[in-house]
Amino acid sequence: MKVPSLIFAGECFGILFFAFIVAVILSIIFRVQEVTSNTIYAAIVAYLLLAIMWALIFSVLETIQPGSFAISEGQIEVGRPLFIYYSLVTITTLGYGDITPLTAQANAFSSIEAVTGQIYLVVLVARLVGMHIAQSTDRKSG
Repeated sequence: MKVPSLIFAGECFGILFFAFIVAVILSIIFRVQEVTSNTIYAAIVAYLLLAIMWALIFSVLETIQPGSFAISEGQIEVGRPLFIYYSLVTITTLGYGDITPLTAQANAFSSIEAVTGQIYLVVLVARLVGMHIAQSTDRKSG
């Protein structure tokens, strides 16, 4: 079955859209001077949007190179919902192993997503915690 070019183009533009939105959200997060609940929500949303962006990347890869992933029996049909699941499992480095990258490109993208997810958590959470501690110290001394 050949995927219509409009669907493929839509997924490619979706990747660009999600990358842009994540960049905008992160730029706002890194400019804030005070950690609020909205800052925390923005960080969570950016993390989840990153996962959706990666799901689209995996979907495009599977479209370009069918058979890039081995999917165990009993899984849902190959498509966006499956790749969202795979992306969430990969970005959190949970790795159930029920979907396995088979090609060099699929392996590389999966590895990049896993590292991106960990760096995101380490850098952003450390920054937000550091800012929160500094705010708490300023409030107590002021």
